[in-house]
Amino acid sequence: MMDTERKVNIREEFGTLFAEGDFKKLYDCVSEEFKRQVSLQQFLEQSKLFNQGEQFYRLETNLYLTPQIEQFIWINSTQTKTISVMFDEHNIIQALVLAPIESSSERERWSTNKYTMPIQSEWFVYWGGKHEVLNYHHPVENQRYAYDLVVRKGKQSYKNDGMKNEDYYAYGKKVVAPLEGVVIAAADGQEDNEIGHTNKKNPLGNHVIIEHEGKEYSVLSHLKKGSVSVKKGDVVRKGTLLGRCGNSGNSSEPHIHFQVMDAADIETSKSLRIQFHAAIEPIRGDTVIPVFY
Repeated sequence: MMDTERKVNIREEFGTLFAEGDFKKLYDCVSEEFKRQVSLQQFLEQSKLFNQGEQFYRLETNLYLTPQIEQFIWINSTQTKTISVMFDEHNIIQALVLAPIESSSERERWSTNKYTMPIQSEWFVYWGGKHEVLNYHHPVENQRYAYDLVVRKGKQSYKNDGMKNEDYYAYGKKVVAPLEGVVIAAADGQEDNEIGHTNKKNPLGNHVIIEHEGKEYSVLSHLKKGSVSVKKGDVVRKGTLLGRCGNSGNSSEPHIHFQVMDAADIETSKSLRIQFHAAIEPIRGDTVIPVFY
């Protein structure tokens, strides 16, 4: 009982303990497999080096990767380092990654327009944020500030065994225009992938691209086959139904890919950091709801 309580406290206070240099206490809570891969001496040396000059770490987000594994991400005060820790259901550390935040050499560009999420119900941000630990799109310039949205109930995004698209709570849900504009591309007819498989030859899958005021362009991709309800040239309002969430293109499970860019061609454009109407910036692990005003 005492051992469990000790590990619960370390889980809650990991950032503080790391900043204070209490690395031995943290190492006592890693898994046996972790210890086989990283010795105590290695852990102490690497942690001490990483921690130089730091006084505190802020918990940036946490989310369940599986019903058993929860990820916590801490960031330092200058937003140049992250610590990612994965705890199992027994509060044992199964993985720990110390990583610098890679800074872009280019000036960060925000959208001029203010958008809403392309949804009509509650969704979950699986990928999203301004560095790679929060958003795996970030190293790729034309997708840097993209969002991947799923629907969760409890700690996971599917029911049953999750081997069918229909098992996923996001599958078939409405995808709507994030802002008024003109549809410049609408593609349908691609099959939804089997779970775990992707179509990298047609990465967007079934999708819609909208031109907005000021030559900004939004992309909504991985839509369900047969669900796209707009065509090229259509004028849409914010909230207009575009299609339904699917699993087409470079997608391994049903989700919405949403991004805003500075040109119509996704291959040559640059991703814009999105301004939202509600003056929020959702990141990985956040729950988002439709806000239209």
